[in-house]
Amino acid sequence: MRYRPFGAGGAAISAISLRLGDNPKLRANDWRNLIFAALENGINSFEVDGAVPALLDGAAQAFASVERRLLFIGWRLRATGGLPLTAQAVHDMIDLAQDRVGVERLDIVTLDDPCGNIVPDETHAVLTALRGARLIQRLAISGGGPSQDAQAASGAFEAIATPFNLVSDWVDRNRVRTAMARNMAVIGQDYWPEALRGERPALLPKPSLWRRRTDPLAGLGGYDFLNATPGWTAREICLSYALTEPSLATVQVSASTPPRSKPWPRSPSATCPPAARRRSRWPVFRRRPSVRQSAALDPGGRGA
Repeated sequence: MRYRPFGAGGAAISAISLRLGDNPKLRANDWRNLIFAALENGINSFEVDGAVPALLDGAAQAFASVERRLLFIGWRLRATGGLPLTAQAVHDMIDLAQDRVGVERLDIVTLDDPCGNIVPDETHAVLTALRGARLIQRLAISGGGPSQDAQAASGAFEAIATPFNLVSDWVDRNRVRTAMARNMAVIGQDYWPEALRGERPALLPKPSLWRRRTDPLAGLGGYDFLNATPGWTAREICLSYALTEPSLATVQVSASTPPRSKPWPRSPSATCPPAARRRSRWPVFRRRPSVRQSAALDPGGRGA
């Protein structure tokens, strides 16, 4: 496993991080074994994204067996019901982290509001107080909309969590570059988008009659190589492609399946197939934003 710097604070985390999402089918022992498997493969960054008792108990058992300084533990704070994040939700998160998981301090808390609501002043005040008490080390904002971009520019966050994958358009890529210019850490999400799943992934738009004949993208095909590259699965190619982006501090994969199969498909040291590397040059030539949108995440979990 390779490790990368996380922002300007001096922390180093694994190139792959593990999101622990709710799954009522898993028992505490399953979660513990899955975290142990990740640790054995060099993953030291984990994000708790749920409140199922089995998840919390399994995480508590696994984290207790490792020196705290070796782990980078985060928590995802999600807004529900279309309402902004509340101060009470922050207090509940801290209670779960300390009382149920046994984590006295969180290395990062990621605020996730799909509706793009601005974080209320009261909630910000509570988060600031918790940071002053060193119970929270860093804050991140998740999402890819104008509201999240505006909040990221406010200076209140040290990191962003944003989609990054083979079909990321110039908006997503520019968001990553802008965050780097602000010395913010970038967590890559949705590395295997819905558009690239299935036996025949979505194709590029057919060339328009109005396109110039010199357009370097004219006549190019789609993403069939994802299912036609010997020795590689589509998921492995997509993860390896995301790992080739040096601006990402880590690429997040999701764990919501039993530990009999690893939720991370291949070592980050694996070479990215040439067909995927060639796609990395496409955004340089695009003359307009892509119409593709990253859709629902894989059954292996959101954020993957």
